[in-house]
Formats: sequence, structure tokens, C-alpha cells
Amino acid sequence: MPRSRRFVPLPLIAVGALGGGALGLSIPALGQTPDAVVLAVVALATLIVLLPVPLVSFGKAVLERRFLLAVLGLNFIAAPLLVFVLSRVVVTDPDLQFGFILALLAPAVGVVVDVVRRAGGAAEQLASLAPLLLLSQVVTLPGLMVLLGARDGILTISAPSLPLTIAAGILLPVLLAFLLQRTALGRPRLGGAVRAAGALSVPATACAAGVVAAVLVPRSLERLPLLVEVSPLFAVYLILMAPIGILVGTAAGLRIGQVRSLAFSGGARTGLLVLPIALAFPLEFSLVPLVVVTAMAVESVGLTVYRFVIPSVTQQSKGPLAQD
Repeated sequence: MPRSRRFVPLPLIAVGALGGGALGLSIPALGQTPDAVVLAVVALATLIVLLPVPLVSFGKAVLERRFLLAVLGLNFIAAPLLVFVLSRVVVTDPDLQFGFILALLAPAVGVVVDVVRRAGGAAEQLASLAPLLLLSQVVTLPGLMVLLGARDGILTISAPSLPLTIAAGILLPVLLAFLLQRTALGRPRLGGAVRAAGALSVPATACAAGVVAAVLVPRSLERLPLLVEVSPLFAVYLILMAPIGILVGTAAGLRIGQVRSLAFSGGARTGLLVLPIALAFPLEFSLVPLVVVTAMAVESVGLTVYRFVIPSVTQQSKGPLAQD
């Protein structure tokens, strides 16, 4: 994967989310914005985020079995177990429960790569696993949502627009990104345009988070204080996943760069990609997308902290099997 020309700090996503929320509080009429407009903005941002992700090939990382198994095990076994434990803390409102579970179950495949690279991680190897992570999410996310949320009534929610929303907000951007990357092979001009657009991943994510917040905040004014209950748990997730990822990577005998990538992979979630699902929830669950946006904001700051902490920790604790 080519390096981005310019690194955009991840906390811009938090700025976008907070700015959108403030705008929604100042202009309540934004709550009347059609859902189709919000979904279109999220879909466009998803397309931009996926453009730098190598969807046309799995890359060398798939050939490194230990790294592959460590990434899959951390994201689809360890992470869901931690999410289940933490989700039991959120007991006051179904919106918080469903939003919390949805926001943390899908591993990131986009904007985290540049941060991993600057932290000395195996960024290209992690990025090359993106197609497999996307496919794994399609298979595991519905089952994990049902498994973790069945006790809280997720099976009783009626969301008739869900299939169309998933098609327009998730499947279509993935397909377009794949086709653009495929077409760009051997076409330098188009390839350059795709790379230039992909460099806007963080601003696009920030814009999408801001739009969702601006439109949904006026619809959920009376329940906004509930977000205070769930926000610290996203930070707790990040704090706990860092040592878990490092331990898993070290136990698997990975090189130090791979251990760092693994720690980031466990902490980084793909909130943007699950936003269409959150937006498909009925009106009485309008807080669900805001919970996902809150997770995106907290994560963008937390991963920036990872950028400085994880290299130091892994350098001090590396063992014979984790050397580069």
C-alpha cells in the first residue's frame, strides 16, 4: 500500500463529531434532514476510507499464518468476550447496549494503518488482511450481535429498512472501491486519483461523524445525557485491549512490528462501516448511531495515545520470539 502524502491526525474525527453535535444543538432544524442524505454522506465516506485498502489482493500477511491467526483470534474471540463483559455494565438503556455492542464488534480496516506505520508496526501486513477482515465481519457480526444482545431484546427490534441500508451504505461502497482499485491497475492517472482520494480518509470520517451527530442530536435531546454513561467504557476497552493484544502477539511468537500491529488491530474498530446498520434502527432507538459516533470520537483520541505508548511498551517487554 502506498504511503499517504500527508498524515492527518486521527483526533480530527473527535473534532468532527463534537462539532456536529454542537451544530445540532444550535440548529435543531437539522434533525429534519432526510435519513437518505445522512446515509449518502456515510456511504461516500466509507468509499473514501476503503480506497487505500488493498481489496484486490490479500497480500503477504495471509501467508504468515501466525500473524493471521493472531489477528483473527484477537478480533473475533478475545474482543467479543471483552465487549460482552463491558456491555453488562451498560444496563440503563437498550440504546446504549445495542450501540455499544455494534460499535466494538467490527475491527477496523482503514484509517488506522497510517498510525500503525508511524508507531513502527507492520502496517502493510495489517492492511493486506483488510479483505479477510471485511469478509469475516459479514459472517460473524450478525451472529455476535444476536449472541451478545439476545438477552436485551435485540431479536425483537423491527428494522424493515435494514437490508436496503446495508446494501446502499456498506455493500455498494465496498463494491465501488473494489472496482476503482481494479480499474486503476495499469492506469497511472486513475491510480493517482484513487490514492489522492484515499488520503482524505480521516477528514471524510470526521465529516460523516459530524453529519450524523448534527442530524441525530436534535432527535435525541432528552436522552443525550445517557452518552455520559457509555463514553468511559470505550476508553476502558482501549486500555484493556492494548495489553491483551501485546500478550497475544508475544505468545504467538510474532515479530515486534507485528505485535504492535496486533495491538492496534484489537483497539481500532470500524465505526464508520457499522453506522449504516445503526442508522437503520427505528426512531425510538435514535441514540444508537450517536453511541457509535461517540465510540469513534473516543477511539480517535485513544489510538493517538496508542501511537506513543505501544512502541515504548513493546520495546521494553519484547522477548526472543518478538524480535525484528
